[in-house]
Amino acid sequence: MRARSDSATKVAQFEKYRSNRVSLTVAPSVASLGVFRMMRSRRPAFWLCLICALAGSLAGVPAYGQPARKAIVLAWDGAVPAAVADFLREGKLPNLAALIAGGAFADDVRGAFPSKTAPGFASLMTGAWPRVTGISGNRVPRAPRDEFTMLESLPGFSGAPLRAEPIWAVAQRAGKKAIVSHIPSFAGEKSEQLVRFAGYELIAGRDGVVTRRAFQARQPWEHEPASAAPTVEFVFTVGEGSFFGLLIDDPADPQPGYDTAVISDSRDGRRIQARLKAAPAAPGGELFWSPPVAINASGRPTANVYFRLFDLQPDGSDFFLYHTRPVRALDLPAEVTASPTVRTFVGNGASILYQTGALGRTIASGGSGAAEARYLETMMFAQHQMIETNRWAMENLPWDVYLAYTPFPDEAEHAWRGFLDAALPGYRRETAEKLRPFLEQVYRSCDEHLGVLLAKRSSDVIVALVSDHGLQGAYKRVALNYALRDKALLAFDSQGRVDLTKTKVLYPAVNNGYLLINGVERKQGIVPREERNELLKAVRDILLALRDGDRPIVSAVIDAVAEGEARGIGGDTGGDIYIELAEGYEFDARLNAPSLLTEIEPQGVHGANPEQMSMRTVMALNGPGIRAGQKLKDIRIIDFAPTLAWLLDLPRPKDATGRVLFEALDDR
Repeated sequence: MRARSDSATKVAQFEKYRSNRVSLTVAPSVASLGVFRMMRSRRPAFWLCLICALAGSLAGVPAYGQPARKAIVLAWDGAVPAAVADFLREGKLPNLAALIAGGAFADDVRGAFPSKTAPGFASLMTGAWPRVTGISGNRVPRAPRDEFTMLESLPGFSGAPLRAEPIWAVAQRAGKKAIVSHIPSFAGEKSEQLVRFAGYELIAGRDGVVTRRAFQARQPWEHEPASAAPTVEFVFTVGEGSFFGLLIDDPADPQPGYDTAVISDSRDGRRIQARLKAAPAAPGGELFWSPPVAINASGRPTANVYFRLFDLQPDGSDFFLYHTRPVRALDLPAEVTASPTVRTFVGNGASILYQTGALGRTIASGGSGAAEARYLETMMFAQHQMIETNRWAMENLPWDVYLAYTPFPDEAEHAWRGFLDAALPGYRRETAEKLRPFLEQVYRSCDEHLGVLLAKRSSDVIVALVSDHGLQGAYKRVALNYALRDKALLAFDSQGRVDLTKTKVLYPAVNNGYLLINGVERKQGIVPREERNELLKAVRDILLALRDGDRPIVSAVIDAVAEGEARGIGGDTGGDIYIELAEGYEFDARLNAPSLLTEIEPQGVHGANPEQMSMRTVMALNGPGIRAGQKLKDIRIIDFAPTLAWLLDLPRPKDATGRVLFEALDDR
């Protein structure tokens, strides 16, 4: 506890904390521990002298902050405050409601610029903006600039080095055990002592659908499974492996006609790996999924996959079999035993298949809702696998700081936010009302995930819910390169490739909401430094003049040199000119788009200026040292890591520029 709660004391505490809190220890005796407690009294000058006198025997006990505690952090990707508020009001998120009632909450948290996942999580976990972390997007320009052209980039998640210290590294530096469960990872931030579940780095292919197109002429099987009707064979591949399947009429199943699919890696009934009953997507559908099935290539298992039989015609004329992405087994400590479900990551639902119509006709296209039900079940299955991994890890592995991630509700928001946004042209209330219950189920599954983690807490554990960005609806894409090419600022060679000898500025394929100037500081750059301001003015004039009818398309053009420090943007792995589009538009990253504007099916998007309210997100803190019922304002995602460190009595993250949220702390 802290003895003083006035603002002056908080400012003084914060300044000490900003300078990397001094660590002191006392000799392990009752008397010295009593002295340390007294150091927090109302006579700082007196006790400062005493500290100096005892300095020779002090090492390792923080001079500020509360006694060491544990923390559980759950990150919902892409939580939209308006949706959270609606579902809370309707009583659909009871675990989040309890977390908020007993703690501090903010629903207008400002994220990183651009409002994307990789920079968002880098900033959340380090307390620093992209200019410091080096993570300016889900892909980032390569650095140093004099060694790479403006066309070269690295993955923002696992390829680009994280240049700031994450909170889990701070915890380890202080001797605490940390587990990071599927939170996006970055190059250069790993630790030998860290337990990290990095499922997204283990994906070895795409998910898919198998239907009647996989039927083949009947081939003999050894030990063919029993069937009351002639078996029907289908053959398909997943990743590097081949599978053989049979549709059968199970004699033990009273349902008439074909009712079962069996799957094997060979035409041998003794090697059946999955036996699936057909069932439409519905609550409880996870009971119809296969266990993890090994994909064998060249005689060895390379990855695992799950199967789900959503439909099978009784006459055997067609079927609908879904498989998840093949994923290599999760690397867990050798001394622990975990179930195949824990070891076999799923990660996401069938978003691409849904959006391309492979799961059936969507509601927006006149469908019955069957495609949405199938898509929802794939998301619920992915959520369930993550929940089980976290449940197992918290029960079986030692931890002081547990950080968990779910890709939801972001994935569902991408699919449906555009149809739920009443401000978009063409909004159809009937469609929105049909889609909203599906989105509600995704948020409720996120709340269930939170509930599982809350059930694992003890009285000395802080629980935090965080998110990286919001989303907004979009119905048109804007190809800035079309406008730049039209004004001769972007040029292509005879083969349609960017001609760096003639190109001055470009909206790069990394698609992070910023332009790159082909300055002389870059490899093959041509724009002299003294011409930069003139070029910036020309670009600003061009983009602010863009219109969609009478409506301006670009709201702001931001110079990373002039405003980079204040906004945390730019740097050698960031952009040179940041663009804010009017709401309803998203960026078209094509280099040679045939037109400025392209109409798209409404969808949810993010990546915009975090000052826009649609890009804001949520944060909740609950537990020892946190004031109950506190509504927080003027919060940024970079404030999370410093605040968590303060609550856990950890050193401040080395590169953090965020503040400690003292207004959320209970000083009683």
